[in-house]
Amino acid sequence: MKYLFYTPLISLSLISCGNNDNVIEDPRPIEKEVYQFDFKSYAVKETILYTGTSGSKTHPQESFLSSYWSTYQQPAWKRIVLDLKNSSIQLIAGNSADAVYNIRISNDSVLINDKASKSRYIGDFNKKSSTFTLKRTLQYMKREPRDNGNGLTIVQNVSFGMTQYDNMFGILFTTPSEMIKSGDQVLWSNIEYYYK
Repeated sequence: MKYLFYTPLISLSLISCGNNDNVIEDPRPIEKEVYQFDFKSYAVKETILYTGTSGSKTHPQESFLSSYWSTYQQPAWKRIVLDLKNSSIQLIAGNSADAVYNIRISNDSVLINDKASKSRYIGDFNKKSSTFTLKRTLQYMKREPRDNGNGLTIVQNVSFGMTQYDNMFGILFTTPSEMIKSGDQVLWSNIEYYYK
């Protein structure tokens, strides 16, 4: 008989505990913070060549690049890890070319902070499609010796970002009209490497 008295009390306590679940569901999806990309393909977006004696402009075929940049078809880094939480990007080659940079993202543009503490454009990150486009550029300038005693000068660089006319003229030549020797050259090419 005494157990009949406790049965309703236990039932009430179980029912009241069962209704006390204050679970707040967050309808927002969990944001991914680390993205890992593998190299898929590349595209030469633009190649421009100015040559002396008149500084004439041409658009050479892609095969022309191999004389100046023999490995342009394969990026130095096969894999990229983009860490949004720690604002960093890791470029992975599996050798001494591995690099880690602090980044800042503006819209879809990824900017790295190099040793000079200035931001440089490195590529585009598309969060919706989980893709990354790494931008690389070749810059090559050659000035033949001049009668005033200036010797042969060659400047060649492969770097992140994109090159335009204003990036090339104003260094060895102010304008194409200063390219007076047949061997004078100003060449640049912009290449995109696609990662997914």
